[in-house]
Amino acid sequence: MGILLKIHRLTKMFPGQVALEDVDLEIQTGSTHALVGQNGSGKSTLIKVLCGFHQPTGESSAEYYPQSIFDTPSLNESIELQLGDGRAAANAGIRFVHQDLGLVDSFNAIENISMGVGYTRGFAGSINWKADRKRAEEGLASLGFPDIDVNTPVGLLSPSQKTAVAIARALHDWDKGASLLVLDEPTASLPGADVERLFAAIRRLQDKGVAILYVSHHLDEVFEIADTATILRDGKRVATLPMDELNHDKMIELMIGQNLEKRQQISRDFESSEKGLKVTDLSGGTLAGIDLHVEPGEIVGVAGIMGSGREMLVPLITGQTPSDAGYVAIDNTEIQNYSPKSAIDAGMAFLAADRYVQGVIAIQSVRTNLTLSDVGRNWNSFRLDHKAEQKESEEWIEKLDVKTPTSETPIGSLSGGNQQKVLFARSLRLNPSVLVLDEPTRGIDVGAKEEIHQLVDQASRDNTAVLVVSTDTDELVRLSHRVLVMANGVISEQLIGDSMTVEKIEKAQLQSHEQMKAGAHGNT
Repeated sequence: MGILLKIHRLTKMFPGQVALEDVDLEIQTGSTHALVGQNGSGKSTLIKVLCGFHQPTGESSAEYYPQSIFDTPSLNESIELQLGDGRAAANAGIRFVHQDLGLVDSFNAIENISMGVGYTRGFAGSINWKADRKRAEEGLASLGFPDIDVNTPVGLLSPSQKTAVAIARALHDWDKGASLLVLDEPTASLPGADVERLFAAIRRLQDKGVAILYVSHHLDEVFEIADTATILRDGKRVATLPMDELNHDKMIELMIGQNLEKRQQISRDFESSEKGLKVTDLSGGTLAGIDLHVEPGEIVGVAGIMGSGREMLVPLITGQTPSDAGYVAIDNTEIQNYSPKSAIDAGMAFLAADRYVQGVIAIQSVRTNLTLSDVGRNWNSFRLDHKAEQKESEEWIEKLDVKTPTSETPIGSLSGGNQQKVLFARSLRLNPSVLVLDEPTRGIDVGAKEEIHQLVDQASRDNTAVLVVSTDTDELVRLSHRVLVMANGVISEQLIGDSMTVEKIEKAQLQSHEQMKAGAHGNT
């Protein structure tokens, strides 16, 4: 492999912020080069400079080496690449597939690909649909997707098929000049099987000499597909290393700038009481006869595969979904007229799985989002005491180390991890007896994830009963004193102590599902 692209001292400044500072990057032909870092580390800014969306600041420079792809006489010559110029990037053979694929769902693959690269023209300027169809079919087949019906609207395709259409559009002329494909969080919406199919397509491209710049916060994927990784932190390049010189912990330490402390809750006995969260014979939707008890200071995790009922548990316990039977009690008091409001009034706070739909109000300020849980606390006589609200929000911002320019900044402009910390502050300011968390670290980077885990630990130390529902098995092992496994709408198993490992939890999820399914068939 030869050098394909070199970037020198890339710097980008915004008012009051250095997004990138003297970043060097070197990419080899036919390699997959991962770009990793926490949210706010500079990954997105680097991609936006490369594609021409942002202009660099200062004396940044770059050059590319076309001989790495083509047979040219001047094997050692490079050509200057004007950073911040999208046309120059395209002429250098750099192609982009962004996280938002930019496809029109009502158009088929032929139309989406042609719309991006231009329609083939025939006699008298009419569109040559036969040629465009052939181009689409050949492009998709070259990626390992010959099964895609190019006449089907892309809105009806699977996530991996949609990604393939976007890649085919980006690489329509790879044999004429596409040398680098930039994939920005390509697996964000892909299920596991589709991820493997995407990786197969990436390997096909590598075999043809196309280099891949792979931007992702999914570290397991990075270790599977990448040859080299560049780690960014606070806008600076802290390391570029071959993957065989990295492991998971070392990469995280480079990303967050501190040693990773491997921690797991110490299994301990909690004194049986009627306090904390008690759910008795609760049924509703696909769930039946749910019994669980979380003692004050205890963290109980809940695991389960898709369809096990795990995803329905929090809406039912928090009153978002009506129950058919059973009850929920907090500190030995049954909640009457059960609803989210009555649950909150009884001492429960909760975070929903989808913070964008049920959590943040993106256009409103951090202050407004933070104090939304109890606006009346800062109500003075007949009006809202804005100074008191401002003071309280700033205290929580400092306490939880929320990274925001001011409390008046729209929360939608913050990183996912900082948005989640604001939602935690919203819950914790209620001083709840019970904290119910649904996917508390979904979609946030590893540094913010550790900070969220520390907040959960602190809630436990403050004697709050904590229920954590998560598809992240590592997270459950890290946080929980014990783990409940769900299958077929019921709690099927409890794991504690030495049985609470990632492998045993995942095995229990699958076995419980199969056993419950077999039992259901046996009873029919």
